[in-house]
Amino acid sequence: MTTNSQYSESPGAANKYRVRMLGEVHALVRREQRKADRRRSRFFAPDLMSVAGYESSVCEYRQELVQMLGWPLTEAVRDGIPSASIKAVGEDTLGRIARVWVETLPGVHTYGLFFRPRGKGPFPLVVSQHGGLGTPELCSGFFGSGNYNDMTRRVLRRGVAVFAPQLLLWGPDTFGPKHDKDAIDRRLKQIGGSLAALELHRISRALDHFAGQKDIDPARIGMIGLSYGGFYTLFAAALDPRIRVAISSCFFNDRKTYDFPDWSWFGSANRFLDAEVGALVCPRPLYIEVGKKDELFDVRRARPEARRLAAIYRKLGVSERFRYKEHDGGHELDRADDGVDFLCQHLQGKSLAHKHLHFTSRSRRK
Repeated sequence: MTTNSQYSESPGAANKYRVRMLGEVHALVRREQRKADRRRSRFFAPDLMSVAGYESSVCEYRQELVQMLGWPLTEAVRDGIPSASIKAVGEDTLGRIARVWVETLPGVHTYGLFFRPRGKGPFPLVVSQHGGLGTPELCSGFFGSGNYNDMTRRVLRRGVAVFAPQLLLWGPDTFGPKHDKDAIDRRLKQIGGSLAALELHRISRALDHFAGQKDIDPARIGMIGLSYGGFYTLFAAALDPRIRVAISSCFFNDRKTYDFPDWSWFGSANRFLDAEVGALVCPRPLYIEVGKKDELFDVRRARPEARRLAAIYRKLGVSERFRYKEHDGGHELDRADDGVDFLCQHLQGKSLAHKHLHFTSRSRRK
């Protein structure tokens, strides 16, 4: 007589096979990443024979970056100065402060703080971009400034006007309604866009507004940002030549290691990682800083990318326009003024007078 019994085993008996599967997938990804590095080096091959030739050759790469990031950057540039509502907040020893709402898209506006220095314009303008869990008020020192180390007002004290926009990055426990930026990013990617593209469009439209104001000198615009703000600073400067000088703090690194969902796009390793994006800022002045004690991003992984980017500036004969600094702090804006000095010196116009730096308007998107 036979018994009807089924084979059984413990739940973990086949775990070794899953270990093998996972190991094979990790090895596959590493192999394909090495292939992507080779594809990216073949893809990104601008003209390094002259500054003028370089500027001409990177225009097509800038459009490739737009296509990678997606809508709404892919829309045709809208003519005219976007409307804005302005509400005075107050005045202090540094100047006047206003809350501003700038039209971004139909039915969509960008909120931010505008700081007008004392004195007579037109003034240079710097976009001061907060990072993750931050707000314009926090990076502007309204109630302490955390790891921003007084970012906005350190620029304002130099007699430079500042616009500090709000992106969808605030900390909900303190600063506003709960939201899931990664979910918004996924939904935008489903329709051909990305959260980064929307936020970069916000910054671009804000520049459209401020560049049209009589108190602002449109030929002297810069940007500074920390962490996520460093991400948006690097990409905004890469896409918009009106940004003549930029400081990206505590972002620049190995994007294959720090591959946050909203920092990743389809096929990006084949075309653009941080060094290639930074190369789209070149030959304009660019300052990259990272913290030696950064608890989020390993400074050692930033160095190879920085060397690749520095080589492009060097080959073009404009190495003085690129600075890479590892400051002694953590995930914070450098407490020393090296970066702010670099920013403001280049905004004075002397270093921008090079005969090849003829950016009179932003590139037209088709």
